Amino acid sequence: MRTKRARSATRRRLTLDSDALINLESDALKIDESVAHVRLNILLRLLAAFFAALVLTHAPVSHARAQSRRKATPKKTRTQVAARTDAGTAAQLARAVELLQAGKRDEAEPIVRAVVAVAPSNPDAHALLGIILDQRGLAREAEAEYREAIRLRPKSVAARANLGVLLARTQRFDEAVEMLRSVLAGAPDHPQATFNLGVALFNLKRYEEAEALLNSPPAITQSAPEVFYYLGLIAAARDRAEEAAGYWQRALALRENYPEVHFALAEELRKQRRYEGAVEFYERALAEDPARVVYHVRLGGVLMLMSKYERALEVFQRAAERFPASAEVQYFAGIAARGRGDFETAETALRRSLALKSDNVDALAQLGFVVGERGRDAEAEVLLRRAVALDARHFYANYDLGRLLVRARRYVEAIAVLEGATRIRERDAGVHYQLFIAYTRLKRAADAERELALFKQFEEERKARRARGEEEQIEDTLPPPAPR
Repeated sequence: MRTKRARSATRRRLTLDSDALINLESDALKIDESVAHVRLNILLRLLAAFFAALVLTHAPVSHARAQSRRKATPKKTRTQVAARTDAGTAAQLARAVELLQAGKRDEAEPIVRAVVAVAPSNPDAHALLGIILDQRGLAREAEAEYREAIRLRPKSVAARANLGVLLARTQRFDEAVEMLRSVLAGAPDHPQATFNLGVALFNLKRYEEAEALLNSPPAITQSAPEVFYYLGLIAAARDRAEEAAGYWQRALALRENYPEVHFALAEELRKQRRYEGAVEFYERALAEDPARVVYHVRLGGVLMLMSKYERALEVFQRAAERFPASAEVQYFAGIAARGRGDFETAETALRRSLALKSDNVDALAQLGFVVGERGRDAEAEVLLRRAVALDARHFYANYDLGRLLVRARRYVEAIAVLEGATRIRERDAGVHYQLFIAYTRLKRAADAERELALFKQFEEERKARRARGEEEQIEDTLPPPAPR
């Protein structure tokens, strides 16, 4: 059976099912970098067994005994009332668990809150309320409930384990590690805590410790596909590409539809400039989980690195339909259209991107270029100067502004801007070529000769880098502007 899981490319998943309570999962995603931060989605697992034990421990008084007319001593009466109360509380919590298992969180929450109100010293009620709040994304409130459960029952494995995951989700990895270690101190073979501690250490780039934990029997037996996925990420981070691929293939053998693994394989192939293979795995990840923006972006990006701008534009336009509020998707659609030479489409997409995120320097710089190529130089200059004002070290904004000034024959201004661009990217051939033109027009022969020599040197270096298969920025793969 095909399964679909909404997770990101560089997933940092943390699962906890302490005392059969809960399973939490985290998700790291940043479009331009892997592993930027952690976001957890909470998935409920087998809770009934935990609370069934409570019900059995606090069995209700029998009907026959309740109907008895015998007079009890005050102490015995109080004991019976307490037993009935405890049994009722356990039954209510068990009912809340059943509702949660059925996906009826909104019905379960008032039951748990009612138990907390009448039995505020019940640690299980606070732990379960913490789970519900965690599911709702209320991290601060959930943390308070977990900590209250721990205060009431200091050795609670479940509350500590789930709090450890929450701390990791909020990027407090050092605290998460401490909390999860406390779980393992009392329960050394706790599978979810072992796995999650390994993931937290991975996020701290403590790869050796993370690898040792994830290779241990408790982690492997708990969640083998996920463990192999993370072991692959660790191997990749330590430049052991072949070993990483082996781990990911083992994960896929256990779970055929695993978009995070397909994405990880694609990322590794992209780093090796094996773009055709990367496209195949990006497409698999996207087919399995189209809800991830990063899958669309990476697929379109590698197509642009292959100069397949038309296909890239199709990918980004479909993504724009699915994620109309994403400034990044609109931006990439714009540069894909630019690469194809469709400046009208590029301008429309870039303006949409800026409407969503007005201070997007990359979009401003690209729009300045596109508008200039469409012959509206004055407007282009305004856009490019605005981009430079927002980020004085944005190379393309400076370069295109300098090129625009050269074209306008404002050579002295152009030289000042272009020399600034060389301080950002000294070895860029294009900027030295523009300086060569400006100095030539000003009849500064020595300066022009120097810039021409630098242009030739850095152009040869660029060709050598390409021959060695070194990674390029997408902007560097775009066709150069047509001479005007």
